[in-house]
Amino acid sequence: MKKARSIAISFLKPIHLILYALFIICTAYYSPRWEISNPYEQVNWEKHGQYKANLHTHTTRSDGSLSPQYVVDKYHQLGYGILALTDHNEVTYPWTEFSSMKASDKSKERLAGGKLAPEHLVYENRNPKALGMIAIQGNEVSAPHHTGSFFNDYNHPANQEDSTYVSISAKNGLMIINHPGRYKHNAHWYINFYRKYNHLIGMEIYNTGDLYPNDRHLWDSVLVALSPVRQVWAYSNDDMHGEGSLGRNWSIFILPELTKEWVRKGMEEGRSFYVYSPEGHKNPSIPVIHSVQVNQKKGSIQIMATGQDSIHWISGGRIVQKGGLIKLNDCPELSTYVRVEIFGPGGVIMGTQPFSVQKK
Repeated sequence: MKKARSIAISFLKPIHLILYALFIICTAYYSPRWEISNPYEQVNWEKHGQYKANLHTHTTRSDGSLSPQYVVDKYHQLGYGILALTDHNEVTYPWTEFSSMKASDKSKERLAGGKLAPEHLVYENRNPKALGMIAIQGNEVSAPHHTGSFFNDYNHPANQEDSTYVSISAKNGLMIINHPGRYKHNAHWYINFYRKYNHLIGMEIYNTGDLYPNDRHLWDSVLVALSPVRQVWAYSNDDMHGEGSLGRNWSIFILPELTKEWVRKGMEEGRSFYVYSPEGHKNPSIPVIHSVQVNQKKGSIQIMATGQDSIHWISGGRIVQKGGLIKLNDCPELSTYVRVEIFGPGGVIMGTQPFSVQKK
């Protein structure tokens, strides 16, 4: 009897192993698998630096109240490594030739009216290399929709956007839609341009503090329509015209080195975070993102950060998860992307670029 039982058990063991193996295979096959596009995939979190940037600011070359060198000096004092002076239809570049540039007629009128300090119409050169900064060539073109134009010298206002965007493309420039909340266009209007122009890489979602709070909703609508085929990167900029709006909005680029080439690559690939600090640099505590880890097999994304009060994961304009880790299989309401907002002391908000997500 014992011998028969032993033979039966010996016979069943392989069957159990086969059934267990089939269970594992079936579970792996039928569990949803994900394809996650990670804009930070090439970032070496231990070795790459994080550099503060402002890509939208004005001087007395257009309608700002401060001289170019004063603006550069103020951002340098606040620890910025990347700065674009984006005067309206004026390329205030290179910094080493400020002294040969002239103030706008509008600035001269404001000076005559006692609304501008005379020293801000006298220009002095600055050397970005000596300051340890990267000066980005650019301006804010009236297209007529205001658009940030970078890495080119196009400076002509136009009656319609297409001619402007084609001209900037011909000069190998990059573009960012500025403060869309100022206008009355719907999401489809913007989606059309993003589909037509690959060099239109981003959208300003924070401007002059948080002057246009609906811009994040617009961005989400654009992402729902375009992701995963096309990503649109987010930026937070001062749009500085005077000292009162200086230093509340910035982006943080994660780059292997601080060069013009790497800044451009970072803009193209979305290697950045955006920050809004209502108290500007008076707030001593800003959250820090130390790493972003994506696990394609498990369908998870993890943010390692310090200094935060909370972390929200947003997809399709809705909060779908809270905390530093998201498991996509646990979120039935996912859209075609997910992004992160990190909340810190003093109302600080820091955000990531979108991760496109697809079930395989």
